[in-house]
Amino acid sequence: MESLQKYTEAERFYELDEAVLDTLEKLTLKQHTQVILQIDSCIGTLEKKNDLSQIVAGIIPGREPIYYGLRYVNEEEMTPYFFHLFKITLDEYLDLYNLNKIIKS
Repeated sequence: MESLQKYTEAERFYELDEAVLDTLEKLTLKQHTQVILQIDSCIGTLEKKNDLSQIVAGIIPGREPIYYGLRYVNEEEMTPYFFHLFKITLDEYLDLYNLNKIIKS
């Protein structure tokens, strides 16, 4: 599986799986950019858990907001690896919000 390594200003890297890149390509350029900027902004706040995948939720604002989930692995001594980007419902977003598992933009 190919992945893209992304550089952020804090000299941190993260990887996007090809599946995430494919999903991003289906979005408009504006939506795609918003998701990438949100990922960039949350890298330093992601909890590290070895051997466990985690989920964080985000929102693409607009007249009809798009709520999304992003699965990732973030282990000690490793770069975060995002492997699944998918749409979620408002209820699912609010559940993750209550668990403090959202990207704060």
